[in-house]
Amino acid sequence: MTGGERMDNLLELKNIQTCFRMDGKDVRAVDGVSIYLKRGEIVGIVGESGSGKSVTMLSMLQLISTPGRVAGGEVHMEGVKGDFFKYKANSDQMREIRGGKISMIFQEPMTSLNPVLTIGYQIRESIMLHLKLNKEEARKKAVEILKMVNIPDAEERFDYYPQQFSGGMRQRIMIAMAMSSEPDVLIADEATTALDVTTQEQLLEMIRDVAKKTNTAVVIVTHNLGIVARYAERIYVMYSGSVVEMTDTLRTFKNPKHPYTRSLLRAIPRLNDPKDRVLIPIDGLPPNPATRPEYCPFYDRCEYRMDKCIAKGKPKLVEVEPDHFSSCCLTKEELEQKEIEIQNKEIHTAPIKTIKNELCLDIKDIKKYFAVYEGILHKKVGDIKAIEDITFQLRKGETLGIVGESGCGKTTLARSIMRVYKPDSGQVIFNGENIAEYKDKELKPFRPQMSMIFQDPFSSLDPRQTAGSVVGESLLVHKLVKNRVEYDAKVDELFRIVGLDPALKNRVAHEFSGGQRQRIGIARAISSNPSLIICDEPISALDVSIQAQIINLLEELQAKLGISYLFIAHDLAVVKHISDRILVMYLGRIVEIADCLDLYENTLHPYTKALLSAVPVADPEVEASRGRVQIKGEVPSIRKRPAGCPFHNRCPHAIERCKKEVPKLRTIGESHQVACFLYD
Repeated sequence: MTGGERMDNLLELKNIQTCFRMDGKDVRAVDGVSIYLKRGEIVGIVGESGSGKSVTMLSMLQLISTPGRVAGGEVHMEGVKGDFFKYKANSDQMREIRGGKISMIFQEPMTSLNPVLTIGYQIRESIMLHLKLNKEEARKKAVEILKMVNIPDAEERFDYYPQQFSGGMRQRIMIAMAMSSEPDVLIADEATTALDVTTQEQLLEMIRDVAKKTNTAVVIVTHNLGIVARYAERIYVMYSGSVVEMTDTLRTFKNPKHPYTRSLLRAIPRLNDPKDRVLIPIDGLPPNPATRPEYCPFYDRCEYRMDKCIAKGKPKLVEVEPDHFSSCCLTKEELEQKEIEIQNKEIHTAPIKTIKNELCLDIKDIKKYFAVYEGILHKKVGDIKAIEDITFQLRKGETLGIVGESGCGKTTLARSIMRVYKPDSGQVIFNGENIAEYKDKELKPFRPQMSMIFQDPFSSLDPRQTAGSVVGESLLVHKLVKNRVEYDAKVDELFRIVGLDPALKNRVAHEFSGGQRQRIGIARAISSNPSLIICDEPISALDVSIQAQIINLLEELQAKLGISYLFIAHDLAVVKHISDRILVMYLGRIVEIADCLDLYENTLHPYTKALLSAVPVADPEVEASRGRVQIKGEVPSIRKRPAGCPFHNRCPHAIERCKKEVPKLRTIGESHQVACFLYD
C-alpha cells in the first residue's frame, strides 16, 4: 500500500529503495518509501537525522552519487511520460525534470550558489535553460522573481555576488532560483534550519504564498514539528528509511497512531507548554541501516512494544482509518491499553533547584567595539559597535536565557564575559571580582570557574583526542587531581554523570552520535567544577529526541551542582522551558529583560512580540487561533546601525522620537525591564 496513490496525483513515488555499498555489501538507506503529491498542496516529511528524508528526495531526482544507487521503485509525474527511472541520471530528459518540473532548495545556500558568478547570472542561466527565453527576456524575468522574493533594489543587486548578501537574503535567492523555471514541485530540504525564527517565518510565508498563487506543490523536509504544524496540509513521518505514518496535519498531532510519532510529540518543548512540563526523550538511537532488524525497526526504543512485534516481522504501512496510514502491528485496543500503562507510570519530575540571592555575575554597561580597516595601508576607518551598554545580573543557581536574531551580539557578549574578548568599557563582576581589566595571569584562577558548551559538538572536539582525554584535560591543566588513579576515577565519574559508559572513553569523536558528542562537551564543561556555564546554542544541531535528553541533563546538573547558566538560543520554546529569566537582544542592545513567564504572558517590546509570534507551535489548532505579529525586512548591518532606537525601521509603532533617541531600559512593575518609548 503506498498510502494514498490516485490517478489525479501530480507526483507519485512508489516503493523507492536506495542502497549504499559499504564493506562489500548493499546497505538499504531507503526501504520501500511511497509518497504522493497533489497540485498546490504543501506536504511535510519529518523524522530524525538518518531517517531517509533527504535521500528519498535525492533518489527521486537521481542525484544519489557513488557508492549509492536507486535499487528499485518508480516515480510518475503529470506531464512526464512513464517512470523517471527509465531515464539515465545525466540524460536530457532528467535534466529537463530537475530544475524544470521539480526544483529543490537546499539547507546551506553558500554551498549551492557559485561564489564566482553573480546571482543574476545564475538565475538567468536557469531561466534560459528551462523556459527557452533570450538574454534580455531572462534578465527581466529574473528581476521580477527577485522582487517576488522581496530582494530590495533587485535591478541593482542583480549583479551582486552571493557573498554580498546576508544568510537570509541568500536563501531568498535560492528560492528565486528554484522558482525561476516555474516548476510544478518545490522541495525545501531543511531550507530554513540555519535561519533566525523571524527570517524563517518570512521565507516560509513567502513559499506558501508563491505556491498558492502558482499552484505549485511544496514538500517541506524538516525535523521541526512546529513548521509542519503551521504550514503543511499532510505529513509523512519517516523512521529508519521507511514511512511509519501518514495523514493530514491535524490528525498527526491530535490522534497519532504510530508509537514513534507519539514519542516525537512528547519529546518537544512547545511555546504554549506549562513551564514545569517534563520533556520525555526517546531512549536509544535509530538502528544502523547495516544492522537494521527484520522486525519493526522502532522496537528497541518503543514504549508500546510487545512480543508479537518481533514475531510478525517488519509491519507494512496500512490504512487504520480513512486516509490515515500507520505501520504498527499492534491493534487499536492494544495501543490504547499500552497508552494507559504509560500514563500510569511514575513520571520523572523536573529536579528542584535552589536559586540563591548571591550574584554569580553582575554585568555593568559593557561595550565591545571592533575596528574596521580598509585600503592598502590598512587604515582604520571606523568601529563596529558589536554590543553597547549591556547591564544585567545572574544569581547563583539561576538560568538566564539570551535570545535575538543572528548578529545581535549574543556570542560577542558571551565571549566578553569569558574574557575571550576584553570589553572596551564597563564591568564584568564574576563571583564578586571585576575581571574586565584583568590580564591573562590574573585571570588564571577564574578560568576553572567558568566553562562553555558550544553549538556544534563535532567541531568543538579534537578529532585526534580520545573522549577521555577531552573530558580530563582541564583536570590536568588546572591541577585538580593528584595522581593518575584519581584522574581516571574522576573521568569515569564525569562520564557517568552525563549518562555515558566510561568504557567509551578511549573512542574518538567520530565514533559517537551527535547526542553523545554533546554529552562529552557537557562533561568537559563541568569537569573543573565551574560556577558558571555559558551554553551557546547547545542543542540547535541536535535531533528533537536528543534535544530533550540534553535539556533534561542540563536541568539535573544544575539542581545537583548549583551551576548558573547563560543559555543562548534562537529556539524560544526551548529557552522558555529551561530559563528562569530571559534577556532579549537586538543589534547589540538589550530591549527587554523579565522573568520567564512574565515575558511570555506580558510581552512589552514590539521586537519580542514579533519574535514570539514567529515561533511556530507544534499544534495546528493552536497555530490556527494565534494572533500574528509580523516584522518586515532583515536585521540591518551592525556597521550601519540606524540612529535612535535600533528597531525603529522595522517597528510598526515607531514615532519620530524613535528615530532620534536611544531608549533606555526602564522597569515596569516589579522586575520587568524594557527599552521602548511606548512605556514612558
